[in-house]
Amino acid sequence: MRWHPLLLALSLVSCLQAGETIRVGVKEWTTLNPLLIAQSTDNEALDLVFDRLVTIDAKGDYLPELLESWTILKGGREVVLKLRPGMTWQDGHPIEAEDVVFTWKSLRLPRVRILGDTVAGVTSFDSLTAEGPLTVRIRLKRPRGNLLFDLYNFIPVPRHLYQVGTKPADAPINFLPVGSGPYRVIDKATKSRVVLEKWKGYRGVHPGQAAAFELWDTSEEKALLSDFQDERVHYSSVPALQYYLVRKGAQGRGLVQAVSVPQAAFQAYYLNCDPKRSLLGDVAIRQALAELVPWQRFSRARRFFPDQLATSFWPPQSWAHDPDPRPLPQMERASVLLEAAGWKSGPEGIRQDAKGRRLILVAYQVPPPVGPNTAALLAIQAARVGIRIEVRNAPFSTVVDKSVNHDGDLWAYGWSLALDPDVDSPLFTREGYLTKANVSSYLNPEMDRLFDEGRHTLDPDARKGIYLRISELIDRDRPIIPINYIQTRMLVHRRLHGVVFNSLGQNFGFWPGRRGWVLVP
Repeated sequence: MRWHPLLLALSLVSCLQAGETIRVGVKEWTTLNPLLIAQSTDNEALDLVFDRLVTIDAKGDYLPELLESWTILKGGREVVLKLRPGMTWQDGHPIEAEDVVFTWKSLRLPRVRILGDTVAGVTSFDSLTAEGPLTVRIRLKRPRGNLLFDLYNFIPVPRHLYQVGTKPADAPINFLPVGSGPYRVIDKATKSRVVLEKWKGYRGVHPGQAAAFELWDTSEEKALLSDFQDERVHYSSVPALQYYLVRKGAQGRGLVQAVSVPQAAFQAYYLNCDPKRSLLGDVAIRQALAELVPWQRFSRARRFFPDQLATSFWPPQSWAHDPDPRPLPQMERASVLLEAAGWKSGPEGIRQDAKGRRLILVAYQVPPPVGPNTAALLAIQAARVGIRIEVRNAPFSTVVDKSVNHDGDLWAYGWSLALDPDVDSPLFTREGYLTKANVSSYLNPEMDRLFDEGRHTLDPDARKGIYLRISELIDRDRPIIPINYIQTRMLVHRRLHGVVFNSLGQNFGFWPGRRGWVLVP
């Protein structure tokens, strides 16, 4: 068992009593600053520390949180937001309309957007102005079909503490947050541990049930069941094998429950479409790789660790999901595509083109502890048709950095989707390319036009038709190849009650979410 010395700090917190702290095992996060959210795990603690303007319930319906109301005017081109009176930040300063305006302006700064571009909809508002201490007016040149989701993604911060410096990633406030939610951080948090206590000054509408939370990184934990036995953790996602053994009753009987929930997320290959940096700038090679996805190996693994093979960029939990079946990958089609594109067999069985360039690619991936190794399996398939893929294993943060900087030819990792498909636009658009969110360097004016049309279309059926067309372009041009939709697998301690999931398969980011969790005797 790997002991975490920082856990000893809990004994110094006099207001927390034994058994009251819910301990959650998570993957490492990047920040506790709402301005810089870069990945889904960042929200796991932020959702307890900060209230949003609006939140959602488990079904995905929108609820006011910091807001008392919102009023849509002029056919959707103006929106008036009313903040709840009497609300304060955790340092006692009142929450005001100017804080909302400040947050919007900060999110639009290039040095902020390059670090975390998960709030693209908010930053595209044409203007925000404060009209009195509790009223904000949003003006839009065109109405937005995803307006409420934009407001959901909007987490205001106190303007007197969150001024953005020249190096926002290094700001101390990133791990010393002052929020608006029912829990506040004790001492300084890190990327691998944060302790939260219930804030007695919370006046919002969605308080928490538990006295305290501790979140710590269990990415490298090898003896998680002993952590549950000693109550060093009450909830954690787990590797597929451990989930399987608990599910079958071979481990943890009477101590933990194994739970599996379909998540709006997938494992994928991200392909470098930049012809100046990668041979994958040739769409024929990308299409050939899509025919080499080792779906049969993944299907066999699903007998033990159920996942659904991906047939559309947006999974079944999304209203943008394309239910039409597509042909399964076929290796023979890969060979035909490569031949037609001029990639002929060469020395050592590696294909080359008329310029003598050899079809050798570099792939980065996070190696799984158990189960199919996505990049390695693709490399085996590719070798059979004359493509050499050199697979380099690295930590998740390194693989993401490689993809953001377009270093390599393909990268294998997961992607979590949101309630509205427009959130994923930076993966495919010129705007996303400028902010480095478009890791594939994929540029297509038609894709830019469709995403722009989709976010400004109000009719739900018309919007869905637009995103179905986007799905067709992704399937044709292959900047990203989804592999399988993810099942979230976790263990829940027998004492932990109130664990529920929203329509995306998440236990945070909605009401009640983790704010409804409680430990029972």
